[in-house]
Amino acid sequence: MRRAVIIILLCGALWTSALAGGPIVDRYGQARRADGPRVTKDQDLRADVAAEEAILKQNPASKDYDQYGGYLKAGWREKPTGFFRIAKHTGYWWLITPQGNPCFYLGVDVFPAQAWETTPVTGREGLFAGLPGRKDKVFAPAWSKNEWGVTDGTEYYCHYTANLIRKYGKKDWRKQAEARGLERLRAWGFSGAGKWSTPGKYVYAPVLDLGGFAPARGMPDINNPFLRAQIEGSIRAQVAPHKNDPRLLGWSVGNEAEMIVTKEHVLEMLKLPADTPAKVSLIDYAVVTMYDGSLERLKKAWKVEAPNRVVLYGLSPTPPEGEVEKLRRFLADRFYDLVYKSVKEADPNHLYLGSWIMPEVNAADWDLMAKHCDVIGYDLYARTYDRDALERLERGARRPAICGEFSFPPYYGGQRGFGRFWVPVKDDKEAGELYGRWVKAAAQDPYCVGLMWFQYHDQPITGRGPGRGGEAVYGENYAEGLITVTDRPKWDLVTRVREANLQAARWRMEASRKPLRPPMADRDGGVPEGDAQPPQ
Repeated sequence: MRRAVIIILLCGALWTSALAGGPIVDRYGQARRADGPRVTKDQDLRADVAAEEAILKQNPASKDYDQYGGYLKAGWREKPTGFFRIAKHTGYWWLITPQGNPCFYLGVDVFPAQAWETTPVTGREGLFAGLPGRKDKVFAPAWSKNEWGVTDGTEYYCHYTANLIRKYGKKDWRKQAEARGLERLRAWGFSGAGKWSTPGKYVYAPVLDLGGFAPARGMPDINNPFLRAQIEGSIRAQVAPHKNDPRLLGWSVGNEAEMIVTKEHVLEMLKLPADTPAKVSLIDYAVVTMYDGSLERLKKAWKVEAPNRVVLYGLSPTPPEGEVEKLRRFLADRFYDLVYKSVKEADPNHLYLGSWIMPEVNAADWDLMAKHCDVIGYDLYARTYDRDALERLERGARRPAICGEFSFPPYYGGQRGFGRFWVPVKDDKEAGELYGRWVKAAAQDPYCVGLMWFQYHDQPITGRGPGRGGEAVYGENYAEGLITVTDRPKWDLVTRVREANLQAARWRMEASRKPLRPPMADRDGGVPEGDAQPPQ
């Protein structure tokens, strides 16, 4: 969900009132001075229900797919196992649904997100017009406190939640909104939900939280039996309630940069006490593997004096740059192996999708992570699906892949209050056109087994936080959704999304009937042929 590069450019005209202390957001979460279609009264929301119902009846869910997104017209199928798995057919990798049908998965992240994403209110109440009172029982579900783990008492508000209550009624708004959301996904050609989604009557792909054991919070000593047991126990506790759910696409642990082992982690570990298991393992690896057991050669290269390995454990060496990278890869390999095995021991039924690597930032770790995945999950925000670059990584690792996040948030010329994403598009129509090109290119990639759009509805124009104070925006505020904060589908986008989704499996089938592109060996020097089996 995090971007390698984020650019936030705000339209000065829209935010002039913010600087003057006046409200910039109306009661429905829209920019007060925005151009374009708007909700102006509660009746507009209620009228949307029947209007959308008519459109959905004219464009119902396709009958060409099973309930998990499996393509029924492929002309072949695999033995059903009751869970998702992978298989290769005529040179192309496919997900196989619990019913045994081939699937090119198309999902939507952050679904149904009925009380998310929120925006911080404390310290900037003047930015918002028409907020209900914090003690208003009807709109209580829209209020929260201490988001993102920041316990400073900041109160947050979700305009989307309030709009669902106004639209569907205070008694069963959750049930009705989720039912409508699921109807949308099916009618728009999606297989189900994606990352950051909660379990429901649809396919979903949960992200497990490694908490304080994620490398971004300090590299855990995975050679310490006590810490290993804690990591394994944390994963087991999260997995257990869902291990028999056929709707679960696959597990992942952590997200993007937070799971990357860095050179700094290695250098920090080499400064730890002599009896630290992780430090001992790094030095043992260096002596035994990198220097073929020769302590003398290592001492010369590292410029240290130690009569034996025990004394070396007590030093704080700084290896040459290239050797730090070798140690980093060793440490990362052991970490990814532990996480993978912990998930598979807790749940041998489901796929493991890794930790959503960012190929444009951490390409060097693709093969390391892929080695310990059934399908390697990645996030990529780019205007085009760069098949050559991705296939180079995929072929090198010889593992199927799935994209967990991509999108093209429109900027609307700065007229609706949203931030400008680093891959900007002007409107929903352009976003839909790019979506179609992405899906077609990915469907024709023999290694890619699916895509997930980030995300179901737009982010708040004042940002999703965390934050506290008088700034106009805290955190991301992009128009990344298929629907608006007022629960209205963006039809210029959705229409093109639906067209592409309903052709994706056919595009893949057609591509698989043609000769495969030449191996990388014929184009850029070569990679190993064949495909790896899932890690043991």
